[in-house]
Amino acid sequence: MVADVDIAVEPQPRALDNGGAVRDIPCVPTRFVLAVLYAVLASVSCRKAAPVSPVHFAREEIAIDVRPGTLEVRGMYHFTCSAKEPLVASVFYPFPLDSTHLYPDSIEIRQHAFERQDSGVAFRMRFRPEAEDSFFAYYRQPLRANSATYIVTTTRKWKRPIDLARFRVTVPAGFKDVRLTFNPDSVVLSDSTVSCFFTRKKFYPDKDVTVTWR
Repeated sequence: MVADVDIAVEPQPRALDNGGAVRDIPCVPTRFVLAVLYAVLASVSCRKAAPVSPVHFAREEIAIDVRPGTLEVRGMYHFTCSAKEPLVASVFYPFPLDSTHLYPDSIEIRQHAFERQDSGVAFRMRFRPEAEDSFFAYYRQPLRANSATYIVTTTRKWKRPIDLARFRVTVPAGFKDVRLTFNPDSVVLSDSTVSCFFTRKKFYPDKDVTVTWR
């Protein structure tokens, strides 16, 4: 999920002016997909394909809390925009959905009204020119197995790594044989929980964040 945003701009439309000559109509970003995640970035194009999108997925801070039968994710996603004018886009924030990950029963996209869709939620977001903008997402997802996943592999669709990604994964202390797909930098134990922390720079993952237990 994020990690993981995909932004696309429709081809620049054209129209006739009063004299009958063809003129360009300024293009407007119309689709912006955050996939985990850890939301994915596709190339942006108006009349000509742009080699680099003006929106860069710069950083994310993700807190993953696993409990018996439930996964909770809280994420802050930060983007920088190099465009000279504001960009407005429709953002799609997907969830990992399969036979063991059900559709979330609680969702929040702070300060953004959103629409539920089959595999995620969609909302509009404005990106200021030459500035950084962020959004906060939360969801609670029912689980049907001793496994929980947060999607980050969609980062590769950006065609460039995230500058900095910070993660905390917390599970109950009673879980046995806990395994995490990324080696933690540190582990903090309490009477009731085990928390794994890891940070990655130039994050360009080829696997998702998955925790299993028994």
